[in-house]
Amino acid sequence: MNRREAVPQWVLLGALIALAANLLAGAMTAVTIDLMRSRSEFAAAVRDHDLSLIHYYEALVYPLATLAIGLYVWPIIRHFRCDPDQAATPIVERRTVNAPLVIAGIGFLPWLLSAVGFPIATLIEFGHWAPELASQQVVSPLVNGFLAAAVIYLVLDWLFRAMVVPRIFPGGRLAEVPGSIAFGVRGRLIVILLAVAFTPLFTVLGLIRAAAAHVATGATPTEVLASLIRASQITFAVYVVLGLGFTLLLARTLTQPLAAAAAALRRIQRGDLEARVQPTASDEVGVLEDGVNAIASALQERDRILHTFGRIVEPAVRDHLLSGELHLGGELRRATVLFSDLRGFTTIAERMTPGEVVATLNEYFSDMTEWVRACGGFVDKFMGDAMLVVFGLFDTADANGSRAAADAIRCALGMQERLAALNAQRRADGRSSLGISVGVDSGEVLAGTIGAEDRLEFTVIGDTVNVAARLQEVGKLRDAAVLVSETAYQLASDCGPPPPLVAIDTVPLRGRRGAVRVYGVG
Repeated sequence: MNRREAVPQWVLLGALIALAANLLAGAMTAVTIDLMRSRSEFAAAVRDHDLSLIHYYEALVYPLATLAIGLYVWPIIRHFRCDPDQAATPIVERRTVNAPLVIAGIGFLPWLLSAVGFPIATLIEFGHWAPELASQQVVSPLVNGFLAAAVIYLVLDWLFRAMVVPRIFPGGRLAEVPGSIAFGVRGRLIVILLAVAFTPLFTVLGLIRAAAAHVATGATPTEVLASLIRASQITFAVYVVLGLGFTLLLARTLTQPLAAAAAALRRIQRGDLEARVQPTASDEVGVLEDGVNAIASALQERDRILHTFGRIVEPAVRDHLLSGELHLGGELRRATVLFSDLRGFTTIAERMTPGEVVATLNEYFSDMTEWVRACGGFVDKFMGDAMLVVFGLFDTADANGSRAAADAIRCALGMQERLAALNAQRRADGRSSLGISVGVDSGEVLAGTIGAEDRLEFTVIGDTVNVAARLQEVGKLRDAAVLVSETAYQLASDCGPPPPLVAIDTVPLRGRRGAVRVYGVG
């Protein structure tokens, strides 16, 4: 839960940043005007007039600028004061994204207006204006005003990324906010370049031109050179400090988010799909941060779908279906089919509640499905209390299907052992025992998707499936737990030692003309 704040910390820090930036710019303006202004009587008179007006000007424009900034950020402040746990409104989101640039622009306005207003005041007071006043009335205010605005923008941009954006945009997506006017990475680089490269160059150029003008008006070169050296030292110190500060700010707003995104991607590569990053901006870095989160969310959703899909459809079938396009039809393949059914379960179910029936089937199917997968097969479908299991359908290395037949017979025999253990537990709990009959056959099956265009089911059909089902029926009638066709028995024998089965009989199967020789447990 986010804490309500009567006066958010970022407001106080932002006010201190703006005050410090303007004090710095004002001091630099005073220094550069003193060094660059003309020494003529007219320029001196204008300077005295400007100084008499500056306090009135500042008393008017700075409160207005402060009021404008306060009104602009008030929805954000109100959100922190009243609704910190609620989703931010669109106006709060938009103003959070735009605030650093807007505040810097409002902060630059007094400087810009002074570059227009003081020349006009000179015209009104003295009746004319001269180009020699440009340095003190236009160039110095604009250059140092831009410096103040650049400092405010870059520091507030970092402050908002650290303290405001995570609260307003916990889920990111700043780049999707309509009406955004925030700078991107290129825009911030241009601001820094202008602030620490071109601005000091303009200042030095103005100092040199002013020094030349002072010499031309009679000042001694020694005095002018001393002033120029002092001004150059001040300019050098100020802009070196600002350059280092701006570089560190830019590094923090670029390298930290990129490092966080890279770390999240490494976690995602290792399988940690919970990895997320906190988006911090609407620029290219913010888009990258949102992209990392989107990738993680998409992979997480894909993993959830695959897990859910794998619980409804066998993982082997799922992977086969996802590897190609789904369409109606199938293909002939060699496989071994195992068909099992619970004996007399209908009678047993009559004595159970529906909930007990479902619980019994889930218990039985869970145990048998685990064993089927351990043997290399997959459950094609559950039909009431029956199971259709397929072996070797996707095993391209098992050309003649002998390994699939051996696995299927091993699975059928193991199912009897598993059922015996399950029945022991059921009897201990006072429940009735279960019995199964299993039929196994090998041969060609038609494997593919069957159904309608908008509702498909992957399954196997064909004579092999029918024979396995009929062998299971015969097993019920003859009280034989496992019956295996001669075809499956011979294939399994080709793969290794013959299965521990004996020839039982040649039996007719319902729906087939010829009889089938079968093997079972001796």
